[in-house]
Amino acid sequence: GREALSYVEGEPALRPAPADDEVVAELGRLLRRMHDAQEGFALPVGVAWPDLPVEATPDSVVCHNDLFWPNVILRDGRPVALIDWDLAAPAPRVYDVASAANFWVPLRPDEQAASWGLPTKNRGARLRLLCDAYGLDPTARRELLDVIARLNRIGFEAHRTLGGLERRPGWAEMWDAGSGDQILARSAWFEAQRDDLLAFLR
Repeated sequence: GREALSYVEGEPALRPAPADDEVVAELGRLLRRMHDAQEGFALPVGVAWPDLPVEATPDSVVCHNDLFWPNVILRDGRPVALIDWDLAAPAPRVYDVASAANFWVPLRPDEQAASWGLPTKNRGARLRLLCDAYGLDPTARRELLDVIARLNRIGFEAHRTLGGLERRPGWAEMWDAGSGDQILARSAWFEAQRDDLLAFLR
């Protein structure tokens, strides 16, 4: 009845997060290696995935689904591992690329980006770099912006339900600290920038 955890050598990406472009590229490569390594994985009998509002497809892989900065472990300032797999579940690969883009490009207002020490310029180029490093195929690139918009909606509903309504530990504190307002601001910023971002994915 106990949860068994393993230890990963390195440091979590606490603020200020490393901001150089190579971090974005290395995270894209790390995600690709992770997805490829566990392709075809099936849960043991009697174990279920968390109930997430993402429909798995025949070519889905196990996605981490939360590339929040401290969930990325660094060595010498470079991503080497992911922790906090509580939201892991099967999903199309593009969902993890979208999550990484939200946090690490970063696709959010300048004040949110600056509070984590991340750049507020060249987001389009960093988004393309992430996709190139992952090796995201043309079909997934065409879907990427729609997936990012969907993740923003899913994220708000998760925080509103788990934090605002159900008052679950951890979630309630984030909601009370304004996580819902931050996600709404992120979503509004993203929608205003979609056309500019699209030009970097063609």
